[in-house]
Amino acid sequence: MGETVSSQPLVDVVTPVHNGGKYLVECIESVLAQTYADWHFTIVDNASDDETPDIASRYAARDSRIRHLRFEEFVDATASYNRAFAAVIDESEFCKVVGADDWLYPECLERMVAAADGSDSVAVVSAYQLWGQERVHLLGLPYSTTFVPGRDIVRGTLLGDFNVTGGPTALLLRSAYVRERVPFYEGDLFHPDTDAALWLLSRYDFAFVHQVLTFRREEPGARITRAYAINSHLPEDILFLLRYGGAVLSEPEYRTRLHELLRAYVRWHGRQLPRPSRLRDEHFFAFHQAKRKQLLAGSEGRRDVKLAMTIVGAMLQRGAVHSLRYRPRAADVQ
Repeated sequence: MGETVSSQPLVDVVTPVHNGGKYLVECIESVLAQTYADWHFTIVDNASDDETPDIASRYAARDSRIRHLRFEEFVDATASYNRAFAAVIDESEFCKVVGADDWLYPECLERMVAAADGSDSVAVVSAYQLWGQERVHLLGLPYSTTFVPGRDIVRGTLLGDFNVTGGPTALLLRSAYVRERVPFYEGDLFHPDTDAALWLLSRYDFAFVHQVLTFRREEPGARITRAYAINSHLPEDILFLLRYGGAVLSEPEYRTRLHELLRAYVRWHGRQLPRPSRLRDEHFFAFHQAKRKQLLAGSEGRRDVKLAMTIVGAMLQRGAVHSLRYRPRAADVQ
């Protein structure tokens, strides 16, 4: 039935899924194909009404290392991921998310665990990732670099020097440190995975494997597509700088980077006003009004943030008024 007695650290792989039957078999088979033997796998089913429950139950019946955890109440993506983190078993040394439409290369767990085993201070392990059919990302660290103090990764991320954490499928996390933050993902963020990684790395360290170990599917209509469409990254980059920058940047570095991001955010909003498609997008206005309030709340009264958000607020109000006056033409709703 696939059980293996091993002295290796236990890795709990978790897959939060809602109606992921299209690619779930490929995801599960990639875990079964791991060269690393000591793993447990939980499929956290978020009220799926496609073939997902049947697929998960079938694999769980065949291999005792696989568990199908079914929830009848549908929740949003962040809450679903938090369910998955809450399901990580107490015996695990590490936890590894794999998205239901993603998969792992066979050496993924073996190479990542070996990198983390170098020091108990390592909370996050990353590696190159194939995104879609052609793009390799999470580049930026010198090839000779395998261990990095976590604060250095936070610093480089906030300054925009590199992105080496990526999305959930890219990372292996030390379970004990994940349990220190409940819930692990913050609910009012579009990129709670980035925030969680920065939170961990502001406290612990980082290891990197210079090998492509995970695959991230690029599907039309995916959350990341919407992120680019509404530019969710920029306001949350500012928020993360406000949260973590003071501990890893000098005051001149912090101020320069903050002003750079604030100017970029104001200019970007200025470019959105003439776009008819933007003016008809109610979600766009709701999202950026919420981000504006979040940034003001997180700025501790900084005048530069207040000024920038005042300008953004004025542009959002002007756009909102315009959208209330807009009446769609037949061609716009076809």
